[in-house]
Amino acid sequence: MNAKVGLLCVAALLVAGPWLLWRIGAVRAVAPLAVLQILGGVALGPSLFGRLAPETHAAVFTAPVLSALQGLAAVGVLLYVFVSGLHLDPARLKGEARGLKRITAGSFLLPFLLGLGVGAWIAASVPGAIGPRGDALTFTLAIGVCIAVTALPILAAILREAGWIGTRLGQTALALAAVNDAALWLVLAALLAIAAGAAEQIGTTLLFSLLWGAALLGGARLLRGQADGEGAETRMLVLGVAFCFVSAAAAEAIGLGYILGGFAAGVVMPPACRVALIARIEPLTATVLLPFFFVSTGLKATIDPGSAAFLSVLLLATVATFAGKVAGTALPARQAGETWSFALALGVLMQTKGLMEVVVLAALLEAGMIGPVVFSGLIAMAVVTTVVAAPLARLALGAGWAAAGSSDAPAEAPPRRTPV
Repeated sequence: MNAKVGLLCVAALLVAGPWLLWRIGAVRAVAPLAVLQILGGVALGPSLFGRLAPETHAAVFTAPVLSALQGLAAVGVLLYVFVSGLHLDPARLKGEARGLKRITAGSFLLPFLLGLGVGAWIAASVPGAIGPRGDALTFTLAIGVCIAVTALPILAAILREAGWIGTRLGQTALALAAVNDAALWLVLAALLAIAAGAAEQIGTTLLFSLLWGAALLGGARLLRGQADGEGAETRMLVLGVAFCFVSAAAAEAIGLGYILGGFAAGVVMPPACRVALIARIEPLTATVLLPFFFVSTGLKATIDPGSAAFLSVLLLATVATFAGKVAGTALPARQAGETWSFALALGVLMQTKGLMEVVVLAALLEAGMIGPVVFSGLIAMAVVTTVVAAPLARLALGAGWAAAGSSDAPAEAPPRRTPV
């Protein structure tokens, strides 16, 4: 098959298939479009399409097609997290600073600790769990990180589909996910440096991260003056997207990951520039470009439900993720004065993994720190936790939030707390 024909056929299926399925009322009631896009990516990979029709799969996903998909995936997810950062208003969360710090710490540390326990058990009990260049300590730390992470891109997509991205729940979830992602990339960079025998690079990474942050703030100040005047919308589109790309390139070079770089560029963007950028970028990115990210990651996963080792990894990782994220988030949130409905909804949203975790797992697999069965088991865990996130959040919110969370009014009168 001609490479261009194959790519265009795959592109048409990716863009239209999940959307047409989502248009069915019964489907739309239980699954956001983003979840269907994730499942579509897995279905087109070796776990389903490659298993049912291996020759056709190989003919469709040739090397040129895969290369093009990777490029589109990188641009799609980068622009989407940039828009997610544009939606996050740091000033709105200042009143929540004290509670937010406790919630942030709990949402990462408790699942991380549970992940360490799961990692230690897997390392001792599952043959081939540790990769050829890993050891028990680095493997355990890697599993802890995978359990602790919240996937920012898919969380933003779920919030957008549910109509929560502009609510206090959505803003808080995005802020927590951003900090989780920052911690993830810092710890992952340290792990990969240790695996590569370059632990001395950790200090350099931290130094360059500070310089990158200062440069972002300086660039944002320069952009503030470009938001007015004739042709401001077009000018901001060009300069804003270029700013996103430069930030992502710098973050990738430092070792923090281009996704975090794109999100940070959106967060620091001046308020006057945001409306035009969101209006121009978000619709195309969410419906056309983001599915390429999901399929490119789904192509790396091989899910084998007949393997006892696979099922053990899947079960333990899912339980640790759910218990750690929900308890680690909801309990500090309740202590900070939130209602139980808000706290539990925030907790189940924070256990969203998405196929974003494949980026982390693929890096660990390539570095030789984890084996294939652990890679596949954690991929399946990421899909399960993502699919159940929105329904469980709706269940936690209950009838107290009008229009399924479109209002920030709590279902019950909360204890006294600092106003937003």
